[in-house]
Amino acid sequence: MCQKMKVLLSSGTYYYLKRGIKVSETAYALQYGGCEGKCKFCTQSVLSNADKTYLSRVKWYLVDFNDETAEKLSIFSRFCLQTVIKKGFVDEVIDILKLTRNKHKSVTITPIEVSYLYKFKELNVDYLGVGLDTVKRLWDYVGKPYTFDEYMKFIKEAVRVFGRGHVYAHLIVGLGETDDELISLMKELKDIGAEVALFAFTPVKGTPFENLERPSLERYRHIQRMRYIIFEGKNSKLAYLTSGCPSCDRPYYNEDPRDKLYNIPLRDFRWYMGS
Repeated sequence: MCQKMKVLLSSGTYYYLKRGIKVSETAYALQYGGCEGKCKFCTQSVLSNADKTYLSRVKWYLVDFNDETAEKLSIFSRFCLQTVIKKGFVDEVIDILKLTRNKHKSVTITPIEVSYLYKFKELNVDYLGVGLDTVKRLWDYVGKPYTFDEYMKFIKEAVRVFGRGHVYAHLIVGLGETDDELISLMKELKDIGAEVALFAFTPVKGTPFENLERPSLERYRHIQRMRYIIFEGKNSKLAYLTSGCPSCDRPYYNEDPRDKLYNIPLRDFRWYMGS
């Protein structure tokens, strides 16, 4: 096992590490080193000139990931690791997971050999995230790696390993897709046993899509409602909560905390919705 691993921790997770104040039930980590992928919206992309200590609009902090760090982070209900495509990244994921002591773990990843998924499961990974991000028509335009069909095949395989409802396909609203395309894709994902975690496109300076407009809050609310109806069979204000693994909140990942929230963390739900 690598003895000097470095990872990036989200602002909130790093704040706990340094101040001991926990603002989330999930510890968020990101592999260090940037990504060989060419996704035009992503700060980590090889095409991006953005600061690689950012992912979307969140600042991440570099730390040594060792036994001491893992022990401090074990207080969180869930450990969530975001991966990047780089040499040896899957083996590094396994090394990181071996160090973590959290009861529940999530990994967000691109298509890999299915044998690795069984190794993840043995290391207490109970939910898998897959950055599908966009619809098939926009695949090459967005710059996604591999092919759309390879992603869908991988999601099906992951569902077989982790079970129905334990694989989240990440979808970004606002990359040029139509509402009908998104709704159709969400229905397809539900049919194969996957869930959907929604994100609002966030333009970040230094990325190829820095001048692309973000979706209106009204449109995002509509897609949130449709996701909830597809997966829950009803409409509810709960549709506006952050969608993802249990205890996921991604605080201020897509939005300025001084403005309207696109994804509302559960802890903020009552006062934000006026309920």
